[in-house]
Amino acid sequence: MKLLAAIDAYVLIKRTLGAVFAAERRILRAFGRFVGDLEVDTISVDACTAYCRGQGPLTRFAERKHQTLRGFFAYLRARGHLPASPLREPGPRAGRTFRPYIYSREELRGLLDATAILDDPRAPLQAQTFRTLLLLLYGAGLRAGEALRLQDGDVDLHSGVLAIRNSKFFKSRQVVIGADLCAALETYHRKRRVPSHRDGAQSAFFVSRTGHAISLNRLETVFARLRAHAEIRRPATDRWQPRLHDLRHTFAVHRLVSWYREGADVQACLPLLATYLGHRNISGTQTYLSMTPALLGEASKRFERYAALTLEVSP
Repeated sequence: MKLLAAIDAYVLIKRTLGAVFAAERRILRAFGRFVGDLEVDTISVDACTAYCRGQGPLTRFAERKHQTLRGFFAYLRARGHLPASPLREPGPRAGRTFRPYIYSREELRGLLDATAILDDPRAPLQAQTFRTLLLLLYGAGLRAGEALRLQDGDVDLHSGVLAIRNSKFFKSRQVVIGADLCAALETYHRKRRVPSHRDGAQSAFFVSRTGHAISLNRLETVFARLRAHAEIRRPATDRWQPRLHDLRHTFAVHRLVSWYREGADVQACLPLLATYLGHRNISGTQTYLSMTPALLGEASKRFERYAALTLEVSP
């Protein structure tokens, strides 16, 4: 069986089963271009290793490529097209040096204020659209794609509930939002004027001036411009600059700090936060909880109170 035909068949099966499989499809097609349209049983171990490793420093994308090829070769083996997988195991492991950027409240205000540079007579609602989007991403801890896929029927402003449908891991959930955020969404919705808004409840909630849904690429581009205007950056020696997705990390960390300050049982609250964020388990949430000075300080205060109480009751 030829490689490109095998890739097409594998992608079709995955999508038929309900998987989005967009990134995996790109990885597999790139692999096909890298090794050529060979018979699948002639693919070499060295070719697979070279493709996964890539050029330059080892990154986590090398792991993603290896995982995708592992599933693909397992599919071929199960159907008798391969006697054994040509992948070396274990796969590449990149160092975990990346740390998400946790925005301060001053930086968040700076990002919101920066939306004023988007004022455009040809798109009078553009600045408010992106300001409201940023408020939602931080205020509800949504993934960018979740916010952009919201439809009018998903936003219940009367009850303050968002319906997040078929998100990561193909899960849906309901997200309760606070009164201030709900008011911001209502203000935007009331001012929004869409030239061809004919789809009713299935219309995109956040739209461009032409009435179409805003793309993720457009949002990322605008965010980079706003971040630069607000002068929010990591040191020049750092590889990664603050990201749009870091608003979600910031939401999680700020929520945890608030729980500490409120005297809540943080360990008991973590599963609630995981559910709210749409994670499959609590370990997915723990990756969001970077140790910031504020979080470390609140945790230290909690430990000091616990230690003092322990000494008081000790015989």
